[in-house]
Amino acid sequence: MCDRKCETRCTLAVSGGEAIGIRALKRFVTERVDPSVYHPVRTPRQSRDARRVAVVGAGPAGLSAAHYLSLLGYKVMLIDAEEEPGGMLISCIPAYRLPRDVAQKEIASLLDENITLRSGTALGRDITIEELFKDGFGAVFLAIGADKSWRLGLEGEDVEGVYTSMRFLKVFNLRGEELAQGHVGIIGGGNSAVDAARVAIRQKAVKSVTLFYRRTVQEMPAYAEEVEAALEEGIKLKTLVSPIKIRYIDAAMVEGVRVETFVEPVKIDVKNGRLADIRCVRNKLGDVDLSGRRKPIPVPGTEFTIALDTLIVAIGERPDSDCLAPMGLELDKGGRLKVDPKTLHANRTGVFAGGDLVTGPNTVADAIAAGKKAARVIDRYLQGKNLIEPFTAKLPDVFVEPAVVDQEDQEEAPRAEPPMLAAKSRKKSFAEVEMTFSAEQAMREARRCLRCDLEFTGGKQDEETTLAAVEETSA
Repeated sequence: MCDRKCETRCTLAVSGGEAIGIRALKRFVTERVDPSVYHPVRTPRQSRDARRVAVVGAGPAGLSAAHYLSLLGYKVMLIDAEEEPGGMLISCIPAYRLPRDVAQKEIASLLDENITLRSGTALGRDITIEELFKDGFGAVFLAIGADKSWRLGLEGEDVEGVYTSMRFLKVFNLRGEELAQGHVGIIGGGNSAVDAARVAIRQKAVKSVTLFYRRTVQEMPAYAEEVEAALEEGIKLKTLVSPIKIRYIDAAMVEGVRVETFVEPVKIDVKNGRLADIRCVRNKLGDVDLSGRRKPIPVPGTEFTIALDTLIVAIGERPDSDCLAPMGLELDKGGRLKVDPKTLHANRTGVFAGGDLVTGPNTVADAIAAGKKAARVIDRYLQGKNLIEPFTAKLPDVFVEPAVVDQEDQEEAPRAEPPMLAAKSRKKSFAEVEMTFSAEQAMREARRCLRCDLEFTGGKQDEETTLAAVEETSA
């Protein structure tokens, strides 16, 4: 959800130490402050009240854009294909990482009287961009995300027992359906693969879960802490392995058969057959490819077979953007919408886009940032201004008196890490795995901060000196 980019900029980290736990400290605050107390500053725009904006996609980017447009005084129609807003926050991120009630409270705090939610409405199926403009919307922001899974391209991928990671996660998170049974295999090494594995191990009909990745663990794109947590929960990891064939039992052989090897007997009802096993080949690493990682090369004669009851394909996601090209929008080969990176403006006048639709699968934090940026750009567009926002120094407007901390204690204090639920306790539970700092931990971690903000605030510098410091930092 958040890859802590801010922590890489922390002065402690830049100087060779351990960064302040910024993400954990922010969570400590939000856990103790109900979202309902949030009263943002609004900027009424009386002359612009008639200008409405359509935001397509109620995930992190769309919610962020709608919220900030509302604060600027615009009426927003927030359109989403699902029945509940939230996008990946609700449909794909497991509850052990983000409890559903927490997400729903945060989402509710963003929706207000300026935002009208139109659920169950899909772009291309129920509505088009042309129709939105005809309905009087002054601008359209597209934030439909990237929840369409890439396929392996192997025969047998459509048989019973084989699922994409997005389908597997969505049907569980939205409807509580447990698709995983028996011995489960996950193909992939990204965050969605690890999420699918950790959700599967928690489902009651599952005996074992194995992750298959074609490179080594060092090249896995998933967050290292998520991979480590998965291994602690008993998930097996087989690296330098690629699937080459999906084998399945013909439908005529399994029609009406009851399988008794699971916790609950499962009635098989198939049209194309039922997964039996997968054939794999071992790899060796070759030269660095375009991804910046060493290319996996199959080793002849190393083929082997693994019996599986469930196979989840998690080799990556792409935007479900096929409907956009007929609407005059330009896409790249990966299905991402092409936009000006400085303005998020697409090749059609009045159409903007951001989040995973533009970048491909990315973090929730980056999607929220894109929505916030889009709101400012759309505001400028509707006012007839230059879309590129001129640089302005953003300085803290509240001065916090520095705590008195012994210099030696401050430098030697180790970084605090949030406590984790024990692997044994969490393996069959969706209770939150990463817990919150205690008040004592939070205070101790906050005292490690070098207070870089004092370079710009505190009343000890005149405005000219402060701006000079800001310009030097920006440069």
